[in-house]
Amino acid sequence: ILLPTGDSALGRGVGGTGLQTNLPVSYKIFPKLVTHWNAGATMVPHARNDAGDRASAVGYNLGASAIWLVRPRFNVMLESIFNSLQQVTAPDKTEWSNSSYISPGVRWAYNFKNGLQIVPGVAMPIGVGASSGQKGVFIYLSFEHPFRALSKK
Repeated sequence: ILLPTGDSALGRGVGGTGLQTNLPVSYKIFPKLVTHWNAGATMVPHARNDAGDRASAVGYNLGASAIWLVRPRFNVMLESIFNSLQQVTAPDKTEWSNSSYISPGVRWAYNFKNGLQIVPGVAMPIGVGASSGQKGVFIYLSFEHPFRALSKK
């Protein structure tokens, strides 16, 4: 579920609640080189632009990454993403907008005895194609809990 936490009047977000789904696939090429692939679709029934106009918007995304497992708790990454999303241009009217990024980055892990793993990371998205000239910083923090079968007592 996508929640409208950005301010569409400032061009931050699509201005409406939506749904997004992704299909992930991972493949280990070598013991220390793993790839991840994603394909997804987005639907926002009541998207809004900065003028307050509304329309139904859809989109799709494709992503791929190569992860080099330098150490058991330290990885170097190269990720790429392509997004194509309809933007509201007038009441009940949309136009397609594309964005593409290449993002080099690193992540590392802290492992705890109870199985919890905390993974911070940082990447530098660089725009290519229609997004050429755009740059940014992407910081994330993931809490990975182990899945365990519940035992009957």
